[in-house]
Amino acid sequence: MNDLFTPTADWQRLPSRYARVRRLGALVSNLTVTIVVGVGVGLLVDWRWAVAIAVAGLGWTGWRIVRAGRWVRAFGYAERDEDLLITHGLWNRQLTAIPYGRMLSVNVESGPVDRAWGLARVELVTASVQSAGRIPGLPQAEAAALRDRLIAAGEAQALPL
Repeated sequence: MNDLFTPTADWQRLPSRYARVRRLGALVSNLTVTIVVGVGVGLLVDWRWAVAIAVAGLGWTGWRIVRAGRWVRAFGYAERDEDLLITHGLWNRQLTAIPYGRMLSVNVESGPVDRAWGLARVELVTASVQSAGRIPGLPQAEAAALRDRLIAAGEAQALPL
């Protein structure tokens, strides 16, 4: 069954430092929500419920922090002659093949946290919402180089007007 998601290709993986960015995001967002909800429940209902929410929130935060490394290791992309392959997912694995001739545009994005770590995200826009692809956590220079390669491949294989 694993062969379904690993066709013969040279898979590129995300850098391990992207796992730290995901862990930081999980830590900040989960702890913020846990504190706000816990304090609200503690003030409005009962402090025992607030403790239960805090324990559950800390457990969920720990789970997301541990899972971030596995998620990053499971993500991969491969540039082939005719298409770009993107695979990801831990429980629900997904493999997306995006033909270069079907790409409409290639976007590179980098938010404040990504910029602080020197990372960027490449997003491929196609005519179909289902086949759009996203590659997060690439080093900025690699994201720019991938963008240029994808644009060149898309122009070379574009459908004639």
